[in-house]
Amino acid sequence: MKLKKFYILLLVCMMIALSACSSDQSSTKTDGKNSNSNVTTINFAAIKTFGVDSWKDRINKFEQQNPTIKVNLTQMPAPAKSTEIHQYLVTSLQSGQSDIDVFTGDVVWVPEFAAAGWTEPMDKYVNKDEYYPGVIDALTYKGKLAAMPWYVDGGMLYYRKDLLEKYNKPVPKTWDEMLATAKEIQAKENNPKLQQFVWQGKQAEVLVCDFVEFLGSAGSSILTSNGQSNASSPAFLKTLKFMKSLTDDKVSPKSVLTFDEEPSRTVFTDGDAIFHRNWSYVWSVAQDPKQSKVVGKVGVAPLPSFDGKSSSSTMGGYQFMVAKNSKKKAAAIKFAQFLSSKESQLYFAKELAFSPTRPAVLQDKGLQQKNPFLTGLDKVFQGTTARPVSPDYPKLSLVLQSNISGVLSNSIKANDAAKQIDTELKKITKE
Repeated sequence: MKLKKFYILLLVCMMIALSACSSDQSSTKTDGKNSNSNVTTINFAAIKTFGVDSWKDRINKFEQQNPTIKVNLTQMPAPAKSTEIHQYLVTSLQSGQSDIDVFTGDVVWVPEFAAAGWTEPMDKYVNKDEYYPGVIDALTYKGKLAAMPWYVDGGMLYYRKDLLEKYNKPVPKTWDEMLATAKEIQAKENNPKLQQFVWQGKQAEVLVCDFVEFLGSAGSSILTSNGQSNASSPAFLKTLKFMKSLTDDKVSPKSVLTFDEEPSRTVFTDGDAIFHRNWSYVWSVAQDPKQSKVVGKVGVAPLPSFDGKSSSSTMGGYQFMVAKNSKKKAAAIKFAQFLSSKESQLYFAKELAFSPTRPAVLQDKGLQQKNPFLTGLDKVFQGTTARPVSPDYPKLSLVLQSNISGVLSNSIKANDAAKQIDTELKKITKE
């Protein structure tokens, strides 16, 4: 644990140093304007996107349209490193300095950052009717819009369409159906490398996302509608035991306990798994012959559920936020508006298969031809389930991560983990 904290602190220091190094080397006034020109420089801290380096294109396009504004990029890790990203942003923002003007953040951090007073309200700069209502609701804290929408995502079931067709199997709607189908196909294929189901069991934020989906598909949630712990519910314990059974019964390889998004995706796109849980970006990778051995052999569907319950898909996605302490707020807001625009969302949808938060983007004929997959995600997102909306979410997440991981790795029994989670959640929510 100490070693992990050391590496997180080291990463934070490195990114802060990188931010300083990437800033305008010429002398600047306190308002961010170059002393020798009318150019305003803003600092943008952004996640690394899978596949295409999207920021170079977007920044160049913005600077062409706005020649008096220069954007300096601080590259943060990919979303799989969400704990490190969160720590870096918290360290930078709570310092009260103006090292960051615009930044990308996970949707679940919005209440926390807004409650801390680190974000500028966006209500005056967004036409809310142009976005999905659920997204606007998720980004609103105490009646104020705390972020500019970027993309929405959700967990979904990828499957080997060719194998299901080969054995005349329907796409499973329940977990029991998926387990039976996967077991039968694996046995008949007689391929020692072929896994039944790969997902993300690493102790990280994605593990919580997976847990939310399993739990939601059992008809329950981490917190009740009143914001109280739900860890004592039968469904909570059932979910913990079910997740553990996946590796115990060899439905999933033990290696899933080390997997976040990309390692699990690689197994699937290498042709070594029948079913796979992941986000929307996997679709475009699966269709790329340079990265995939299953081009044209993949299908996607809502995640299965337990009998009598509904599919559940964790609401994910990163959003744009403007720092409250920014001294170049007008330029920062203009850049955030550009990144959230229909033009930019169309770019992200085409190049990265990011599902837009603007419904109108899906009407683009070019997008429908290049990524028709995106236009068919309505059924997946109908079952979207939010992680707990709370300023204390990072604390909740760490409690869940450590205990769920403990169950999966046999260091704690499911019953004891559920009790421990319940105790900790009650402390955090102050029940």
